[in-house]
Amino acid sequence: MKEKILGYIKENRGETVAILFITLCALILRLVMLKNYGDLWLDELYSWYFANQKNVFLTVFELIKQDLHMPLYFIILHFWIKIFGQSDTSMHLCTLTLTLPLIPISYYLMKHLFNKTTGYFAAIMFAINTFCMYYSLEVRFYGMVFVLSLLSAFLFVKMIENFDKKYSIAFIVAHSLLMYTFSITPLLTFCYALVGIVYIYSEKGEYVKPFLKNFGLIALIAVPSVIFTIYNFVIMHTTLCSFTKDIYVFNLNIIYDILENFFTCENFQLVTRNINVYRDIFSNLKNPLYVVFVGIPVIIGLSGFVKSFFAINDRLRLFLFPSLIFFMFSILLGGAGVISFLTRYSSIIYPVFICAACFGLSQYKNKILTYGLFAIFVIFNCLYIFLTPYNLFSSPRMELGNLTQIMNERIKPSDNDLILIPYSGSKVMRYIPHGKFIEFCADDALLLKDQKSVNFYFDRKFHTFLNRNNIKSFMSTYINSNSPFELYEIRLRDFYFNKMEKGQKFIIISYRDSFTMPLIKNWNLLKDSNVYDSVNMFVFLMSMITNDSIMLAEKYLTPVDKYFDEAHDYSIFVFEKR
Repeated sequence: MKEKILGYIKENRGETVAILFITLCALILRLVMLKNYGDLWLDELYSWYFANQKNVFLTVFELIKQDLHMPLYFIILHFWIKIFGQSDTSMHLCTLTLTLPLIPISYYLMKHLFNKTTGYFAAIMFAINTFCMYYSLEVRFYGMVFVLSLLSAFLFVKMIENFDKKYSIAFIVAHSLLMYTFSITPLLTFCYALVGIVYIYSEKGEYVKPFLKNFGLIALIAVPSVIFTIYNFVIMHTTLCSFTKDIYVFNLNIIYDILENFFTCENFQLVTRNINVYRDIFSNLKNPLYVVFVGIPVIIGLSGFVKSFFAINDRLRLFLFPSLIFFMFSILLGGAGVISFLTRYSSIIYPVFICAACFGLSQYKNKILTYGLFAIFVIFNCLYIFLTPYNLFSSPRMELGNLTQIMNERIKPSDNDLILIPYSGSKVMRYIPHGKFIEFCADDALLLKDQKSVNFYFDRKFHTFLNRNNIKSFMSTYINSNSPFELYEIRLRDFYFNKMEKGQKFIIISYRDSFTMPLIKNWNLLKDSNVYDSVNMFVFLMSMITNDSIMLAEKYLTPVDKYFDEAHDYSIFVFEKR
């Protein structure tokens, strides 16, 4: 094998040098982006929290208890942290190490499947595209999905052609790894099975048995992940708040948003870290910079994709159609509120769509047109990275990165002081240098039924009477009473306030103020039923719990300090036992 690889490199020195150069450029761009990347945001804090458990079994256990994603990436990150440490940079480099191989892999797979031009185009696109660069660094699994989904698509085509044993085994392994990386994979698996069975019945009937055998093995391997997915599906539909309606709000503008992220270097959503920011093409047409440097690349990329769609090429159809059908199903199911489908969830089809567009661009008979269009495509994308005022290279995004400094210099907590963080406290504690964390995370209680947090606020018996149908009317009555929730008051008073010593601090950190603070500052508006009905349940309940926490601390303790950081979206309230 070694001799074969060395022989190939000697025979294709120019190609090897070109791919190494493209990969090196991709690495440099990502390292430059990393320098200005900013701190970890909430989802990355979840990754750190899961991976930072004492052992890998606790990593999987906490993931099952609190999240709905598959464990493979977090297991890898767990061992990475053990070896290389848990600094922000170290964890970003873990994702980069897993994702950078996408560039050379895409070239060799596309060269083998289609032609050299497609391979070069794909490698260059993955190297310079900000969507790809961002998820090549984010401490999440989406970059890993890029590699596994591309491998799955390639190996699916090779398997279907003649069911060679090595390709069958490779597809089963790659797709199973994808299954345990991203929870939305079963839908893609169904699309693969659908396309495969239709093609085999119409073209290669003798391969029905090996096809069913291979997918039967994948289904068997996937049993634990399917059980986990079903469990989460049930949980999500019985909690007080809805993932799909309260958090991941579907918007049809996601279709354009995906085109924008796939084919251009527009990165507004990534810079803001707002997963529900969707912009339609018409909202930006007044900006000539946007029209030229985003509109033209979208048209070029989309034209290549459409050309590949109509190409008479069985390999292309087998490669593209499962992902295309997945995309259509995702839009329909997301629009119906059955599943959550966000721009970042399209990471599972991103590499296939890019490669298909590159194949389409390579099919123009006029080579000047082919390379001219792609040159414009690349140049405009590269220019826009640095022309847009908000970009991932020059606009570091900070959420909690300065929290440690503020706590040390202004709040100065001791190891004995109590810390209450209603929103994702166990994750935000990464940035708290001292203090005892009160193990109550309101968001986990509202969304994923963390029983410890549910009991702390609602009480187990009381919570059984609440559901999505009656929670609004119940809380409306409660808000109009102008008093904190009685059971929550009892727990804070008896477990903490009454046991505090003189001089001991009670510190509340309100994270994600952009949606909680407006309600807290205008709490009386919620007495108006029209205003109340317009507020989504998750925002309302998180605001209510945060407001209760502040009111109760003011009732039993003495306020000594307040700190508001609108730029980084958090506030600190400090109280003391006198």
